[in-house]
Amino acid sequence: MPQPAMLRDVTRDEAFQEVCRYCDVQRRLATVPPSAKMRGAFFRSIERVLGNAGLGERFETMFPTRPTSVLWYPMSEFLVQLTVGAAMLTGAARVHEGMSEIGRRNAVAVSETLFGRALLRLLSHDPRKVLLQGAAVRRQCNNVGTWDLTFPDDHSALMIMKEEYLYMESYLLGAAYGTFETIGVPVKIECTLDDPYNGRHVLVW
Repeated sequence: MPQPAMLRDVTRDEAFQEVCRYCDVQRRLATVPPSAKMRGAFFRSIERVLGNAGLGERFETMFPTRPTSVLWYPMSEFLVQLTVGAAMLTGAARVHEGMSEIGRRNAVAVSETLFGRALLRLLSHDPRKVLLQGAAVRRQCNNVGTWDLTFPDDHSALMIMKEEYLYMESYLLGAAYGTFETIGVPVKIECTLDDPYNGRHVLVW
């Protein structure tokens, strides 16, 4: 995928200012608690997606620090890298599409690792088990917000998210679609926001 022209030969700050024209990341950074942190594995997932798209070198120039997967880092830094990385994929005007694609590709990439293949064999491609595992992983990797997962019937799930700062309508929506893609189960997902940081996904398969 070619690099969008608007982000060629620009600095990190210039790229971020362009992104701010098309999403609320600046306001979100002022809202996210200073204590909010995430595991470095999420940062590495952005690097992996950009690298696979042929944009890894440019991204690393903007963000030269390499996080360690198991350590904790500020969520505010992740939001900057996520939005700039998304704009590099699709252009700043389509930054939400880029965030969705990063979420989707990351889920697929994890499934292709040795650990991911072993985990999928263990879960037997059961959507309920996979969603429960995803919620458990989230609790281990984010220290703010909650996900409440219920199953109204055998072919649907309701994920209620509170104090969630990671763009439920794009980044997390893409991750949900990517998760079902890894197990080969078609799914329809509806995202409803009560406000930017509280809402729900309804998944039907």
